[in-house]
Amino acid sequence: MRKVLLGTAAIVFMAAAVFCSGSGPASAGEVKVGFVATNFAAEAQARVAGRFEALAKEKGWSVQLLNSAGSIDTQASQLENLLQMKVDAVVLAMAHPLEVKPALDKLVEAGIPVVTIDSGYADGVVADITSDNFGVGAKMSSYLADTLGGKGNIVVIKFEKHQGSRRRGKVLDVVLSEYPGIAVLAEYSVVATKRFMDDTRSAMETYATRFGDQIDAVWCAFDQLGYVAGDVLAEKLKDKKVVIVAADGNQETFRRIAAGSMTATVAQPFEDMAQTAVDIVEKLIVEKKSADEATGGKKILYVETPLYDAANLPPDGK
Repeated sequence: MRKVLLGTAAIVFMAAAVFCSGSGPASAGEVKVGFVATNFAAEAQARVAGRFEALAKEKGWSVQLLNSAGSIDTQASQLENLLQMKVDAVVLAMAHPLEVKPALDKLVEAGIPVVTIDSGYADGVVADITSDNFGVGAKMSSYLADTLGGKGNIVVIKFEKHQGSRRRGKVLDVVLSEYPGIAVLAEYSVVATKRFMDDTRSAMETYATRFGDQIDAVWCAFDQLGYVAGDVLAEKLKDKKVVIVAADGNQETFRRIAAGSMTATVAQPFEDMAQTAVDIVEKLIVEKKSADEATGGKKILYVETPLYDAANLPPDGK
């Protein structure tokens, strides 16, 4: 009798599961979302994750926050785990969707919508919410060239692993082709993803020792690399004012610009990106809208990216 009862209960449970999966969550409070970021050590990713979690929890959602710690294999495993957990949606931040495509495809095939933030669009994803990184690169690079008056020696710190920062670096190369008076003393591409700050410090210490006060400016793919460049140069070149330009617009960056240890940043509104991701998930899962209805039919959603220096820092530091 007990086996019969268990079998009957299992059938009832399966029927209920099928019904629920067809109709979706009955209320916002039943929404389960997986959020995966490549590396929380990156301030930009921590900003996105923190804001997304706060907004989702305000709605009563259950959020599984996961850090891949710079590992593609870990990220793929995390997506597989979220599939097994049967979350309602997945958000990938600063991720590598093409490198985890098999795991990503399984989520899509299971009917679990995936929204990415600053990750580059991949087939099957609902949409990527991002900055126009070609535009970001143009603002950074033009500002640097103009500030130098078209002449000087620069050090370039690139980051090729992320599609956005890679695009910024490619635009820098184009801009510099129009400024023959600017010489690149050294170009370094950060290798480590987990310990990128240490990696950058080692390179900058080498360049500061090798080139000394020949360095007039440093172009950095994102703000935290600029922190390291500024700190090293402050230690090694105490009497030389060096232009340091980067991108992200973190609170620490604004503080450093005000203090004079960085020069400019192109700010990315990561909190707004998180808000957009929450809005899309809500439209898809709670309001039962189609992907086109949730995104306005767009696969890539761009945000505004203003450039800040000491002359126009936001009064509230945001």
